[in-house]
Amino acid sequence: MRKFVKVARLGDLVKEFFVEEGETVGSFLDEVDIDPEGWDLRVNGVPSSRETPLEDGDIITLVPPIKGGI
Repeated sequence: MRKFVKVARLGDLVKEFFVEEGETVGSFLDEVDIDPEGWDLRVNGVPSSRETPLEDGDIITLVPPIKGGI
């Protein structure tokens, strides 16, 4: 069964994709040639990893790491 997900990356357009059953964030990003190196991964706003399984309607967001300090 194919599922529908969206990918958002700061400074880029939101892109929509279909993914296959059993797809994870990592396998999907590899498949569509998006390198998450240096970005924090979130699925539906929740911090996630490459091993996070994707569900229909998920939104993957790549967020630059936030660094603080004075």
